Amino acid sequence: MNWSRLIPDFFVKPRNTVIQIIFTSVFAYSFILIYHPFGSQSWFDVNTGQFAFYVGFVVVLGMVVVIISRVIMTQIRKRWPITIAGYALMIALEVLAMTGFYMMIQKVFLKDQRFWFEVYYTAILNATLILLIPYLISLLYFAWLDKKQHIEKLLVENRLIGKQPEIELSRFVNFSDENGEIKLSIQLDDLLYLESNENYVTIHYLDRTQAGRMLLRNSLKRLEEQLSGYPIVRCHRSYMVNLNRVKLAKRTKTGMILELTTPVAIRIPVSETYKNEIDKVLKI
Repeated sequence: MNWSRLIPDFFVKPRNTVIQIIFTSVFAYSFILIYHPFGSQSWFDVNTGQFAFYVGFVVVLGMVVVIISRVIMTQIRKRWPITIAGYALMIALEVLAMTGFYMMIQKVFLKDQRFWFEVYYTAILNATLILLIPYLISLLYFAWLDKKQHIEKLLVENRLIGKQPEIELSRFVNFSDENGEIKLSIQLDDLLYLESNENYVTIHYLDRTQAGRMLLRNSLKRLEEQLSGYPIVRCHRSYMVNLNRVKLAKRTKTGMILELTTPVAIRIPVSETYKNEIDKVLKI
């Protein structure tokens, strides 16, 4: 495995993160109550109701750890790309933090009489089991969903191309805000690229020989779906580019860049996630 490879976007999409946290919580609570991993209920002199309460308390603490971890990961990702190794490290830290809470509950609140090492060994096994199983299931589901959406997009594009062989000659491109209201119509040849910033997208275009821009409240993901019939493709989590304006694709030490045909040189980065797709459309 290439640990230095960047994680796919679907790993950390806000919607996927929320689904993963909820699924992990439900899975952990149900799994412990049903299977009592490592004979956990037999360690303490508690009834079923008390055991369910303590399990719920552990799960809530664990999810707080995960939420804090994902908030930190989001902030880090705004400044630096996250690799597979970095993502694995964050999960390992989540497991260790949950292990600490688990040990505290066992030794302090439940008065576990076993040695600290035995408690630590059992706690880290439980924490690993509780997190890794639902994480693996959810990530496999997100990967399948991402591939499914990608295939559906290709099928739509193929149908559009089959019906309209000259689709690239469409003169105008319409841009709508998040409410579906058209805010800008621009000739395809004048469009340069789109740049995402949080909940807004900046549309860069040429007005005669001058560079122009317009800020639109929308997401790049939603615009990507709306523009699927045009030669405007995603090349980075923050950029989409008009292929008709690409003058050259250059590989550098820091990665691939696209240089646009403009009066002033404009270079757009291509991330590892989209490099293969850009290679295909440019037939590199």
